Amino acid sequence: MRLRFVFASALVGVACVGVCLDPALIKAMARIEGALTPSPPAQSTPRPTAPATCPTDPLAPATTPKLAFDNRPDAAGRAARYGTLQYPRGPIARMQVALTIDDGPDAALHERVLDILDKHCLKATFFFVGILANARPDLVRETAARGHTIGTHSLTHPDNMRRLSAASQDLQITGGFQAAENALETTPAGQRAALAPFFRFPGLNDSPAMLAYLGQRNIAVFSADFGTDDWKGISSSEIERRGLRDAAESGGGVVIVHESRPHLVETLDDLITQLERRGYSFVQLTPTPSGGALAASAPGALLHPAPAPKQS
Repeated sequence: MRLRFVFASALVGVACVGVCLDPALIKAMARIEGALTPSPPAQSTPRPTAPATCPTDPLAPATTPKLAFDNRPDAAGRAARYGTLQYPRGPIARMQVALTIDDGPDAALHERVLDILDKHCLKATFFFVGILANARPDLVRETAARGHTIGTHSLTHPDNMRRLSAASQDLQITGGFQAAENALETTPAGQRAALAPFFRFPGLNDSPAMLAYLGQRNIAVFSADFGTDDWKGISSSEIERRGLRDAAESGGGVVIVHESRPHLVETLDDLITQLERRGYSFVQLTPTPSGGALAASAPGALLHPAPAPKQS
C-alpha cells in the first residue's frame, strides 16, 4: 500500500497520464496508513525497590539510617547541644528514635547488648566511660567493628562535674576521649572513625564554662529527649512501661539507657520491638562528613587524626 501512496504523491502537481488522484484523497489515505501502523511498545516505569528487611527482625530495616548532627558551636561559642530534657531537639523527626547507651563498656553485659542490637540490625551510640574503656579496650574495638557510633562520658563518671575544679573537669573530659582513642589506635581507619566528636555529661550536669570548653574544641553535647528511668533500680517491666510512656510524650527522639543496669539489658530486646510495633523507626547518630576533621583541627583538640600507616 505504501508504494501506491508514494507513486500517487509523486504525480500531484504534474501532468497526469491516465487517471489522476485528488490530492485531498491522497492525504486521507496517508492518515489511514498512519493509523494502521503499529505503535512502538510503551516503556514500563520500573517500580521502586522496597528496602531490605532485617533477617531476624521483620519490623526493622536491614540497615539503620544515619542521621548527622552538627558539632560546630553556636554563635556564642557554646558547644552544639541536643536533647529536649535540656536543649533543642536537633534534626531528629517525630517518631524517630536514636538509641544511646551510657556507662559502658560493661565487662559482664556489653557483649549481650551488642548481640541484642545485632538481632534488630540496629546501630546505636555508646557513650563510654574512660576507665572502663581502658580496662576493656577489646570491647571498644568490638563496638566499632560492629558499626556503632562511639562518644565519651568522662574518665571516671563523677556524680556532678560542676563541683570539680576547672583542672579536674579538663582531666575528666580529656581522659574519656584519650581512653577511646587509645583503644582504637590499632584498628582500621574506618573503625577508628566510629569515635565521634560527641560527649555526654554524667548526670547531664553541664555548666557554661564546660560548654564553652567543648565548643572551642568542636565537640557536640548530648542530653536526651526521653529515658527509661533504668538507673532508679526499677524492674524490667517498669523500665519498659516508662520508656514507652515517655516516648509517646516526646514523640520519640534521643533515648538514654544504661548498659550497666541488668534490668535494662533484660528488657532491651522487647523494648526495641515494642517501639517498632508502635511505629517508631530507629536512626543512628553520626557527625556530619566534616565533623571529625573540625574537631581534630581545633585548638586543644580532643580528637586526633589517625596515624599514618607504618612503612614496611
